[in-house]
Amino acid sequence: MYQYHIFPMFFIFILISFAALIDDMTLKVFGKNKRRKALFLGCATLISAIVVEDFAWFVNRWLVPLDSDPKGGLLMQYSDWTSMHIGAINVGNFVIPIWYVFAIGLAAVAYYAAFRKHDMVQL
Repeated sequence: MYQYHIFPMFFIFILISFAALIDDMTLKVFGKNKRRKALFLGCATLISAIVVEDFAWFVNRWLVPLDSDPKGGLLMQYSDWTSMHIGAINVGNFVIPIWYVFAIGLAAVAYYAAFRKHDMVQL
């Protein structure tokens, strides 16, 4: 079977997603408002990275199946762990996990909060 690596990758995602926030907090370059925006940006990037990584794993299973995998050559199914707990939306011969919809919505809200009034000049 495939070796799934979301948990080891999770720490890498955190380091990359929150690099700007960690840098700002250690150097105290920006004000509190900018740090809040960096926190929202980090959260949005982390959520997006988890969704993209999870979907990429299933695309990999679909495009380059292993001989020992009974679901090789298939995208996500109801019986996969990612759609089993919360449920999924049926789209033809594959499913979209409901947590993807919630995660993408949450990431969109966080991106909006991070970039809202971004072009305005602040004194």
